[in-house]
Amino acid sequence: MDRKLITSDCHIAAPFSLVDELPESYREFYPRVDRRGNASYVTWPHRSVSMTRTVLPGESIEVEDTPAALARAAVANVCPEAEPSFDPAKQLADLERDGVYGAVLIGRISVLDAPSPPEADAALCRLVNDWLAETWGPYLDRVAPGIYLPFKDVSASVKELERAAGMGLRPGLLPHGIFGRPYHLPEWEPLWEAANALKIPLTMHIGALRRPPSEDEIHYPGRTFVNFYDECFEMGEALAWLLFAGVFERYPDLHVVMTEGQAGWLAFEIEFLDHLWEHGRFQALIKGMDRDVTPKLEAPPSVYLKRQAHATFMWDPLAVRERDITGIDCLLWGNDYPHNEGSFPYSPEWIDKQFAGVPDHEVEAIVHGNAARIFDLKV
Repeated sequence: MDRKLITSDCHIAAPFSLVDELPESYREFYPRVDRRGNASYVTWPHRSVSMTRTVLPGESIEVEDTPAALARAAVANVCPEAEPSFDPAKQLADLERDGVYGAVLIGRISVLDAPSPPEADAALCRLVNDWLAETWGPYLDRVAPGIYLPFKDVSASVKELERAAGMGLRPGLLPHGIFGRPYHLPEWEPLWEAANALKIPLTMHIGALRRPPSEDEIHYPGRTFVNFYDECFEMGEALAWLLFAGVFERYPDLHVVMTEGQAGWLAFEIEFLDHLWEHGRFQALIKGMDRDVTPKLEAPPSVYLKRQAHATFMWDPLAVRERDITGIDCLLWGNDYPHNEGSFPYSPEWIDKQFAGVPDHEVEAIVHGNAARIFDLKV
């Protein structure tokens, strides 16, 4: 069956040249293009670990000085079939080759995982969000450009969320965890309050800044497999902290989308937490501790998770099979364009295979309708 797919996980990047518009004292903290003679080099000022390689501080990589080559370098980890572009029309045309007509656009939020001052991050976020609004503004019925947030400073993040939302951008972008600053801490409360008031969803993309790898770990066989696996389940941890901190109860219009971490773990989380919630002996145990750590919630965990938590997946037949536990509204599909681990340009085949036997209206909700509703898309 032909469908107009909406991907909840589509990666784009702003041009490196935007960094040149920052005050000179800020530029040193972010990837940039240097031209030396007839060649162009992308320089990373701090170490970056991607799916494909480790980039060392100050390392420069030569790239062809063309828009296409620079777009590939900016997005990174590009599969051979994809043709990323800074031009929206070209980008949308490439997505249509995959049957995708709507997209949540996710930038490289972990670019802010650097020793940059918060004010520099805030300046970069304003520049990128202005570029997104100007470049993608004519296509806001089809795309939801994610808002760069200077998350080292919560008050600055609130201000930028409000400003960018006023330009039609959504959702707010966050990593799924930040080292030393878990999302249950009170310091994050103004951001949840603002997103709830604006009815702007928050996308927490895989790639946490919460457990920096050691130098030795980078070289372990299977590091990429193990890290990817860990991060999927850490997404459930992030949701649980938000849940038991009462964030979902206080802000019923706040929707949090855990992106690219698959979704099979969500059914286990819902069943497991509800079991503990209803288990009398477990409740007695935590009330008998030196300190009462009983969560103060009006309803069981499943009520909040089914209502406000969502998870995206590219390939997760387990999540499809367990949809009777999660419900349909929690599940969103994404092709992870243009990354090698994604389904582009074979998404229709992947969808047909993992959704075999599923009623068509349920498939339509997961690959189109849920994203259209949550991200206000009119595809």
